[in-house]
Amino acid sequence: MAAPIPRGLSGLSRLLGWWSQQPVLVIQSIAIVPMRTKKRFTPPVYEPKYKSEKEFIEHARKAGMVIPPERLERPIHLACTAGIFDAYVPPEGDARASSLSKEGLAQRTERLKKNVESQLSIRKIRQYDSNFKIKDFPEKAKDIFIEAHLCLNNSDHDRLHTLATEHCFPDMVWDIKYKTVRWSFVESLEPPQVVQVRCPSMLNQGNIYGQVTVRMHTRQTLAIYDRFGRLMYGQEDVPKDVLEYVVFEKHLTNPYGSWRMHGKIIPPWAPPKQPILKTVMIPGPQLRTWEDYEEPQGEAHKPQLA
Repeated sequence: MAAPIPRGLSGLSRLLGWWSQQPVLVIQSIAIVPMRTKKRFTPPVYEPKYKSEKEFIEHARKAGMVIPPERLERPIHLACTAGIFDAYVPPEGDARASSLSKEGLAQRTERLKKNVESQLSIRKIRQYDSNFKIKDFPEKAKDIFIEAHLCLNNSDHDRLHTLATEHCFPDMVWDIKYKTVRWSFVESLEPPQVVQVRCPSMLNQGNIYGQVTVRMHTRQTLAIYDRFGRLMYGQEDVPKDVLEYVVFEKHLTNPYGSWRMHGKIIPPWAPPKQPILKTVMIPGPQLRTWEDYEEPQGEAHKPQLA
């Protein structure tokens, strides 16, 4: 026969049995381990060896070193000149005076001086452009002249920039924004001829330009229409004989430079140009806000007796 269990011990055994049936929660202890971070690099402070720039320059001179001065200037690119150097003055009427007269002798002497300067300029141009030849240049200048003027027909300004300098471009496109240009080349009455060559320099010897003046006697047609389609100048079906002295320029020191139109020489004896017919607005009657415009009705045409 089993011995009786006290009442208090039985309650404790029941409590222990209930705790034994519950899941055990395992709590891990968190350990904080100090770690060494990356060491920051602090540059040391060095004292300057030379207290001033003047002292450094003197020390460099003693050592035999020459330090060029620093220039804060920005380079300037001059794509073209601002005008025509030593513009060619054609004789009046584009004719040669008799060498027996006083005027003819002076004209011949002046032409000899100009030819000497042109020959010196040709030699200087060939130092930078070995393909430059006086015999072949007139035909090349003629092609540039024709293509540049044809660009005005379709307003191809991008192509015109490659054929005309920044000095000539505004003169060609001036006041034709809302107009229609019809230009065409008919024929050459005389072969183009080089009459003068110049090779000036700008600011220094690093900017050298070549200018060639070409005489062109051609037959052209020109007509300009306003924005309403009305004829302002010239006629498309009437060709005219035109004598022009065209100047071409090239930046010789630029390896990518090319010959472009730079301007035209207009002699003082040239005839005046035909005036341009402009369209003007005829002012009408001034009406108030509440008034309507009524066209004036003319008198009816009365039949006349025979």
